[in-house]
Amino acid sequence: MKMQRWKNLRGMIMASLIVGLLWNGTGTAHAQVQNLPTAGVFINGKVVNGINPIMLEGVYYVPFVQLAKILGYNHIVFEEKTLTYEVTDGSTSVRATMGGTQAKKGNEYVNIKPPRWINNTAYISLDASGALFNVYMTFKKDNGSIQIQKPAQQYVVHTGDSLWRIAQLHHVTVDELKTTNNLTSNIIKDGQILKLPSSNLAKEMEPAKEQEPIQNNSNSSVDAQRQKVIDVAKQYIGAGYKYGATAADAPKLFDCSSYTQLVFQQVGISLPRVSRDQASKGTTVTSLMKGDLMFFTNKDQYTDGRVSHVGIYMGDGSMIHASTSAGVTITKNVLSNSYWKPNYLFSKRIIK
Repeated sequence: MKMQRWKNLRGMIMASLIVGLLWNGTGTAHAQVQNLPTAGVFINGKVVNGINPIMLEGVYYVPFVQLAKILGYNHIVFEEKTLTYEVTDGSTSVRATMGGTQAKKGNEYVNIKPPRWINNTAYISLDASGALFNVYMTFKKDNGSIQIQKPAQQYVVHTGDSLWRIAQLHHVTVDELKTTNNLTSNIIKDGQILKLPSSNLAKEMEPAKEQEPIQNNSNSSVDAQRQKVIDVAKQYIGAGYKYGATAADAPKLFDCSSYTQLVFQQVGISLPRVSRDQASKGTTVTSLMKGDLMFFTNKDQYTDGRVSHVGIYMGDGSMIHASTSAGVTITKNVLSNSYWKPNYLFSKRIIK
């Protein structure tokens, strides 16, 4: 009897070992992974790069880090213990954990198909990529390419989604979402493709209400701090622009928020890394003063109306900022500018 029990136990142990060899830590069977030829990546019909996709259980996946860099999320942090990546393009931080059914975009949680950890590489499905990066991704079978619509005009429903959640994520109303898709009920299903309302309807205004405390280590007067911010900011005029610029890129390259973070840091004021988080600081103001932060959306890059750009008001109607087209520069009469005026959201007072 004891011998039989041992045989049974040994069989169970061997079976467990075999399963352990076949499956990785996130529940992915290696035997089911199909490696595909390198795919050209097309953004709005223009080839920009290549990527190495796989197919798993009939779903297309791409390497997470590789895709993030292609989309301009160049600031990448990896937490090895939890298999978690946090990436930013300077506007928004995206945080995803291997095997997780929810990821985080800015301060919002997003339902996704779980990212997979295969051969020490993070993979993410095309639909999950779309939800996190505000793009719409498809695999084109006739030429084996990855097609990216940027910014997204469509959204693929994930398990756990509701119209209310999707509307909140894209900063529109449920009624606008239903009207755009001719929906007569609130019932949606996994895999359903929804059209997104016009980006003109989307504006992320929640940070205007937030007033998180700011660490100010300066002993100077308020007026002196305001002037020093402008003086320091001017020192970097002519520096180039890079999405998701890191500290190592400064002072030659910045994105909008790494620039404001560095400038204020040199005045003794600590700001968060990305523009959306910076927008949660300070007090909302309508009558601007030198050194105030100005926040904008970018309809050309994002359809979700997110806070996507930040600049420093100079006190004379002008804004100094790191722009995608000109790097660190001064835009005069910013609130009368034909581009910046319609994209303007609000301003925050940091120095007070």
